[in-house]
Amino acid sequence: MTTSRPRRPWPDGDGERKEVAAMEALRLIKTARHALAEARHVPDVLAEARQAALLTEAVGARLAELDDEELAGLGRQLSEAGAHASVCLDRSVVRAAVLSGGRVRGLAELGELGPTLGALDGLLRELGETLVVLACGADTEGLYWTCIDAVDAVAECKDLAVRLREAAGTALGGVEAEPAGRGAPLLVVRLGPPGEAQAPDYRLPGATEASEVSVPAG
Repeated sequence: MTTSRPRRPWPDGDGERKEVAAMEALRLIKTARHALAEARHVPDVLAEARQAALLTEAVGARLAELDDEELAGLGRQLSEAGAHASVCLDRSVVRAAVLSGGRVRGLAELGELGPTLGALDGLLRELGETLVVLACGADTEGLYWTCIDAVDAVAECKDLAVRLREAAGTALGGVEAEPAGRGAPLLVVRLGPPGEAQAPDYRLPGATEASEVSVPAG
């Protein structure tokens, strides 16, 4: 059982103090997934992507406080990876967009590990796919490389989230998560800076080159 915490004030970017609702990680992750899916303009997408990275960092930091050594160690790595992803995205996020999405400050409890880590895994998968789409449509090299750097950072977060799910299953006496199937085709997008458009093709997982990013075909 988790304990609820009252609303608490946080300073916004202008020095004012606003009330932020304390929430469990699972609810914040669900909110982040919805906000990312609803973002329609590049600044908004980048702002929501950064908020997802910050949330990943915060969840990792909470995991690092657990008594289980394996979970705590992976949590520290996840927190560092999430921080790196947020730094990659920070340089392209306008100040107003950042101020509008400070929901991560309301994180109060981790809640149930299984559902929380499963939802985080889904958020990171969707975040990676969104950044690939953004990179494909980038009209400046700055935006393109921001997305590519962030894709790499989010991929590291995703790998750690999978390892955490497996470790949590072991720690709680459950069954470890099954690895993803290797037979399903992926849409392999050959990426390059603006002006170097290339058509995507289909390929089996694991057969990518350095300048390619694989996303689910369905």
